[in-house]
This record gives sequence, C-alpha cells and structure tokens, in this order.
Amino acid sequence: MPNVQLFVRDSTNNKNVALQVDGSNKLSVNDATAQSSLSSINSALGGTLTVSDSTAQSSLSNIDLALGGTLQTSNLNAESSLSNIESSVAGTLTVSDSTAQSTLSNIHTALSGTLTTSSGVSRTNGNIAVAASVSNGDVSSAVDANNFKNAIVMGNLGASGDIVIQYSNDSSNWYEDSNSSYFSNYSTYDVVGKFSCESRYWRVKYNISSTVTVRYALMA
Repeated sequence: MPNVQLFVRDSTNNKNVALQVDGSNKLSVNDATAQSSLSSINSALGGTLTVSDSTAQSSLSNIDLALGGTLQTSNLNAESSLSNIESSVAGTLTVSDSTAQSTLSNIHTALSGTLTTSSGVSRTNGNIAVAASVSNGDVSSAVDANNFKNAIVMGNLGASGDIVIQYSNDSSNWYEDSNSSYFSNYSTYDVVGKFSCESRYWRVKYNISSTVTVRYALMA
C-alpha cells in the first residue's frame, strides 16, 4: 500500500499543513476544544462518556445509573414518582395523597388476609304485650324498625290461635301480610315468627281473645 500523507488547512496562515503522529503513532492536536472532544471520545470507547454541557452530562449520568439498576432525574416530581415505582416493585407502594395512601393501606391489609370493619351487628328488643288481655282483632302499638332489616316475635298466646303482622310506611296506613301469620303451639300455646322489615313500621294483630305475652327483637 503506498504511503499516504494527510493535510489539513491552517486557516490562520492560509496554508496546508501535514498531519503528524508521535513515535507511538498517536495523533496529537494543539487545539484545546478538539483535544477535549478526542479525550471524551476516547473515554466513551472505554465505557464512560463525558460531555462539557452540564445538562447533557447530568442526563448521561442518569442513563449510566439506570444501566446500573437505578434511575434518577433532576426533576423532583419525576424523581419522587420513580422512587415510588421502585418501592412498589419491592412490595410497597407509597403516594403523597393521604386519601389514596389510606386506600392502598387498606388494600394491602385485605390482601394480607384480614379484613376489619368499624361496626358490628346492631340489635334491639322490647315487649309488645306482657300478660295482657286482648280481644280478637286488637292490634299492638307500632314498632319502628328504622335501620333494622330483620325482626322476630315470640311469646305465648294462652290459647290456640294466631297473630299476623301488619306493615306501614307512615304508622298511619296499615296493610296486613297473610304470609306473616303465626299460630300458637297446640299444646303449650307458644308462638314464634321471623320476618324482614321492608317497611319502617310494623305491628301485631291478634286473631284470638286471650291473655297474651308477645316480645320482639330487631337485627340490622
């Protein structure tokens, strides 16, 4: 291969100047900017790239960190988001919104196998009649079942007969439910019946003339 000599233009003196290498066949330049660029290229080829622009340098540094397993940004919001993503991958997700954080905490608790509610079963009870004398067709006072879903009546009718449940939304207009008719036991005259409280108010109608005791319980 013939010897080849390369020339560059000396813009200051307007002359062509031959490029020269040192004894190690390395190209030397006196231009500080070019030297810096060549040095940076050399560093890049060695695995590290350095630039003089601070913003670009920061970006390259972040890329380097990302390749090493950690990504950082100079924007505080983005940095916070990336940190949270990293935490979520590790099994814990944190957010700055307190409401969302509380929800996530509850989800985490539920996934752990334990679900806790803030209120238990609500109950109440009372007496409708205690050793009271009633006639066929009499009705009891109204029971307010607001906030309750289920009811039970129990007691003793003192003779063979039945009671029936009447319902009302306003404690004024009453409607009888033939499916809520409960008969006394033929030997002990005890009675018990369960029903749901679709309307707010209910009461007992007696289809018997006797001395009766009737109690009730309500459950949410």
